[in-house]
Amino acid sequence: MTRAHSWVLSWLALAGLTLWLSGCATAPPRSTETSTAPVSLSNLCREQKVDLNVDAVTQVVTLSKNNLSAKVLVGSDVVLIGNEKIMLSAPIRRVKGAVYVPSDFRRKVIDRFGPQDTFAVKKFRQIVIDPGHGGKDPGAHGRSGLKEKEVVLDIAKRLKKDLEASGIKVIMTRDSDEFISLKERTEIATRSDADLFVSVHANSSRSRSAEGFEVFYLRELNSREKKDDDLRDNQRLKFRNFSMERGSPVLDSIVTDMMYGYKQAESRHLAEHVMLRTPHSLDAEPRGSKSCAFFVLRNTLIPAILVEVGFVSNNKEEKKLKTSVYREKIADSLAKHILSYADQD
Repeated sequence: MTRAHSWVLSWLALAGLTLWLSGCATAPPRSTETSTAPVSLSNLCREQKVDLNVDAVTQVVTLSKNNLSAKVLVGSDVVLIGNEKIMLSAPIRRVKGAVYVPSDFRRKVIDRFGPQDTFAVKKFRQIVIDPGHGGKDPGAHGRSGLKEKEVVLDIAKRLKKDLEASGIKVIMTRDSDEFISLKERTEIATRSDADLFVSVHANSSRSRSAEGFEVFYLRELNSREKKDDDLRDNQRLKFRNFSMERGSPVLDSIVTDMMYGYKQAESRHLAEHVMLRTPHSLDAEPRGSKSCAFFVLRNTLIPAILVEVGFVSNNKEEKKLKTSVYREKIADSLAKHILSYADQD
């Protein structure tokens, strides 16, 4: 790692960002620790009564308690617990014989040796749910008069309830029949401390036979799209909370590129995960996960997906979407598979 990379990682830790220069598609979750300063590993082990051994020759650090063992090499940011690989926010260090670990080591490793938190989620701790359309914008219409804005708001509220029951904090871009502009929706996500943005929609097509469930994620943007005024405005909003030099084009560019790279990769992986499982749960036609540049995906700064739950223009799907039973089924399935993805390392 170059000195420049090391400096950027240190700065990102101070800024509260959880991004990687190594190219790993999965960023670690936002830490609940109040400090990003290195922590004494011996103190952490003493608190949890974990045995600590540091091999002076190999520099392998071993933690053990009962039948659980974790190993990490001094200078590395990868911890092995059995066959599981855990990425830390920074490498562990040894200074004058003492081992120091990044602040997320407690949550990711040490806590494994103690009582397990029923609601521990490793990637997403706060999610913005965006029910599409609303107010003067009804969205798509079904032949019987079913309005997209009503369907997706109901599903979003049910999804919110499911996620909150699993310990996730949820922010709604709207929780009633009101019009919220696309720009306002992305600003809500930017001002929040959320880890994920989920936009819920219902589809429509001139072909009455079109049906099924699909998930969209952000495609590769061109240079002009990356300079979009709305995106730049959101970047400035987000950067206000960072400990960084103000107005530095170099810093802005580095952080923007890292956030974009992480967002695009995480969004695609989540979209594929949800797409692979949800249609089967709903007995719906799988239409695949697809890349696009929808406004709310393009101008948010966090991982984001847009879910099309079905076609109101299809008679069969419109009838299902009118029922509370099917809407509940959609919400339950989405929550289940978002959480199963979040629980992955």
